[in-house]
Amino acid sequence: MSALRPPAVLRPATGDLARGLGVAVACVVLTLFVNAQVPETPRDVDAPWVLALFVACLPTVLIRTAPRFAAVSALVLTLAGAAAGYPMAAALVVALALIGVTASRADVRLTGTLGVICGVVLGTFTVANADQDRWSVAAIGGFAVGILPALAGERLRSERARARDAQELALRVEELRDRDVARAVAEERLRIARDVHDITGHHLSAISLLAGGASRSTDDRDASDALRHIHDLAHDALGQTRRAVGVLSESAEPASLSPLPRLADVERLVENTRLAGITVELSVDGDRRDLSDTVELCAYRVLQESLTNVVRHAGARSVSVTLGYRAEVLEITVDDDGRGGAAVPGRGIEGMRARLALVGGELVAGPRPGGGWSVAAALPTEQPR
Repeated sequence: MSALRPPAVLRPATGDLARGLGVAVACVVLTLFVNAQVPETPRDVDAPWVLALFVACLPTVLIRTAPRFAAVSALVLTLAGAAAGYPMAAALVVALALIGVTASRADVRLTGTLGVICGVVLGTFTVANADQDRWSVAAIGGFAVGILPALAGERLRSERARARDAQELALRVEELRDRDVARAVAEERLRIARDVHDITGHHLSAISLLAGGASRSTDDRDASDALRHIHDLAHDALGQTRRAVGVLSESAEPASLSPLPRLADVERLVENTRLAGITVELSVDGDRRDLSDTVELCAYRVLQESLTNVVRHAGARSVSVTLGYRAEVLEITVDDDGRGGAAVPGRGIEGMRARLALVGGELVAGPRPGGGWSVAAALPTEQPR
């Protein structure tokens, strides 16, 4: 029996069925209403006409799963109904809208092909039903009406692509900047560690030798000299260590002009995602409050990586972000309506898990039962000292 099932793209979800049936019913009702208001109509409404309208609008059901098939089917069914003598204006509007939606999601080559075919077909059909002295006007008008939805869809697609590229570039620049800062900090820490090691290693070795000699000396003067040298060495080592560690405070002063991101900056991530053409809903559950710098930075990076994955890989149209402030835990949830799919561990997921592990947090990521992808993270609000 499973071999007789249609492909997955032709098995719409309940929401798709409701939307498609709603559009079909609306077209029929609108046609009946207009027909009742116009005193003289080309023909009376009958069952075949209503059926033709209804069937021509049904491809709307497949606009999410099979947009190309839906657009072409709607246009063909509409023109077939018109060729049979049924007024199909409402269905034609639906077909052109489907073509525009399809063009907004397709590449330039497919959009151009779809637009030209639609323009030629509609122009030819218009000419065939026009008076001979108006063929040129009918051809131009039909072609324009047919190709304009494809052009509008292509414009929308290109704008979304530019916004998405701009966001990815901004994220990449920020990632490189953070990486450069981290590398510089690591190099500075290594240099300071070497300085402290050299300072303390040298002076403590000398102090150990002098202390050992003083403990074995029977001459009070020698012991006194050894203690004086120990004092001088300890004082010098303490001063050099303070200067070496003081570099950390000095290097931290410029950083205060450009603080690390916190959850208060999450609106910037949301706005960047919206620029890519994705609807983002941000909600906060609980009393929002400031947390430690470590938790705030980790939470921000998890949100940043999750929204970046939505833009790059999910193919989603909407995403919801929830911040849950609990007594001892900060909960982060990012749910999208994209492709979902099998949970394949990636470097982004592993990176988020590694970040969370440093603060004692946990991450769960995978496909949602109803479609899409979900990321859920939990971070303890209080860090152990």
